[in-house]
Amino acid sequence: MSFARGKFGVEYSTVRRDDDSSGLLPKALVVVFLVALVSLATTLVSRRRAAVADEPPAPAPEAAAETPPVVTSVATNSPPGDASAPDLSPHAAPHEPDLPPPEKIRPAGDAKRPPKVRILLERLEEAEKRRDVAMAVSTIEQLRSQPGNPAADLDDALARRLGTLNMLWLFGPGKSPWVVEAEIRRGDNASRIAHEHGSTLASLKKLNGGNVDKLIAGRKIRVMDHPRFSLVVHRRARTADLSLNGKFFKRYYLDADVTGAVGAYEVPERTRQLWKEKGISLRPADRAELEELLPRGASVLIAEL
Repeated sequence: MSFARGKFGVEYSTVRRDDDSSGLLPKALVVVFLVALVSLATTLVSRRRAAVADEPPAPAPEAAAETPPVVTSVATNSPPGDASAPDLSPHAAPHEPDLPPPEKIRPAGDAKRPPKVRILLERLEEAEKRRDVAMAVSTIEQLRSQPGNPAADLDDALARRLGTLNMLWLFGPGKSPWVVEAEIRRGDNASRIAHEHGSTLASLKKLNGGNVDKLIAGRKIRVMDHPRFSLVVHRRARTADLSLNGKFFKRYYLDADVTGAVGAYEVPERTRQLWKEKGISLRPADRAELEELLPRGASVLIAEL
């Protein structure tokens, strides 16, 4: 209620000023605007969520392809036409190289063999499973040295296996009983180091990865320690047995009859000259391997058997 000046002076009025509806219009417009703004925002958020849901999932990263291990191989030696020679794939080891794939040496009916031979054959199988080079070499040597040669029918297979293991042991990445580390002195070169240790430059290169052109004083280099190699060529059997320090090392097979006379010879400066003069026919890989191993002056014996 309010008071107003009237015809009869100040009069009482029952109409309230705040009941005037003219102020409602701006307020209604504000409310409508806010509702529209909220609705628009809700619509935009809903559309964004729907778009994200429809996107295809990101592809998972492809797994890196496994890198095959780098392997090295050592040439094997087997009779001409023998397709059962093992494929060597040794891997680097901290102390000893791994064994190549094992050969099946035990024939059927081995129960009739002497107990000692059966035990050694079982031990050889165990060494193959454990990939123990030293144990396998020792076992084969014992089998071949048994009194009366009770494993004579296995001797050639054992000799081939022993040669494979010995070459792997010599040039493998681990420790070898025939190799030492020599300290490089100022002014040293590879030829001098090989000569001082009674070895060949070719074997020194092979033991050190082939790169021996630049030697740094104070560092170590691998070299064979005065190896005493000797080769016995058997004319009738057409085989050549290589020994190292008095023990059988590896067997080679000749391509043709030996024309040289029975007798003892020494390896000359150029080993190929000996093969030619004595009519010793070897396969190229075997000839190259022997030239790596045999130093000048090494003994070569041509025997009748």
